[in-house]
Amino acid sequence: MSRMPVDERRAALVAATLAVVERDGIAGASARAIVNEAGMPLGALHYAFTSLDALMDAAADAVTDQERIAAEPPPGAAAGSLADVLREGLAAYVDLLAAHPARELAFLELMLRAARARLDLPAGPGRHARSYAVMAELLEAAAAATGTRWASPTDALARHAVATLDGITTTWLADHDTPAAHATSRFLAAALAHHAVPPADQEA
Repeated sequence: MSRMPVDERRAALVAATLAVVERDGIAGASARAIVNEAGMPLGALHYAFTSLDALMDAAADAVTDQERIAAEPPPGAAAGSLADVLREGLAAYVDLLAAHPARELAFLELMLRAARARLDLPAGPGRHARSYAVMAELLEAAAAATGTRWASPTDALARHAVATLDGITTTWLADHDTPAAHATSRFLAAALAHHAVPPADQEA
């Protein structure tokens, strides 16, 4: 383990963090519990990360990356309308939520932990910054794939989308109503698509 490259060590600690939070909740995610899960000595955490907080942030980012991969269309997939592409991507997120609810609950716990730490700080994106950036990238990619352009700033649309997805996540975790979650994701896709200019209406 001492010769493990630092990138591999970080990845193993992130995976261990998510496993511990999924199983025991954020209250059980002590540094010792995480390194025990990873099969590493306690000092390995501080070798790979500057602090336990930094490891928790990396774990949250890992879930965001997994969600992005789920929402991205597969390479070579034929693109329909913008609304179709958005519906498919958001449906993939709902399917991921339903398939791995403990992972999404762990993500929420990590985000709430970070939110508590900045209660007295001024306005700012906080730990949602990465989610906003990923969503903006997905919106830009969807527009490019369908020959459309956004009539509203993608950073504003990304915030609306992330806020709605947070609601989809928390309500699904409360009621496990997957058809209702898909209905809300379709509502979100339609609302987002309303802020786009279709190819036929664009200037030459």
